[in-house]
Amino acid sequence: MEEGKIKNTITRSFELQDYRIEGAELSGFWADLLSKEELTVEVNYRPENKKAFSPEEIETLIRKICRKCNHFEAQLPENIKCEITFKDFGEKVYKTDQSDFEPEPGEMDEVKVAYRFYVAYNV
Repeated sequence: MEEGKIKNTITRSFELQDYRIEGAELSGFWADLLSKEELTVEVNYRPENKKAFSPEEIETLIRKICRKCNHFEAQLPENIKCEITFKDFGEKVYKTDQSDFEPEPGEMDEVKVAYRFYVAYNV
């Protein structure tokens, strides 16, 4: 392969601490390399020091998770993309180029998400 070309493989993930969000603790974390072109990382966030997130805290947490996806994508080669599936919101998917992402927050004791890193081919 020619030097300088972007490889169409996912060669690294982020570390557990990279998925942490202030005000939430990780209650579950699973990474699954589905192929050299797709990696999913499932993370469950639970509130620190209490039983449930309020609707306002859920809204803030969702924004922080989306920003984290944007941050991850900015650290990767330009053809590797990040998206998030919010499992508790009807499998609603956030993509980094999306500006109208508005799931309906409610009180919840845990938020389950799946970060998906994948190779995007420009055709």
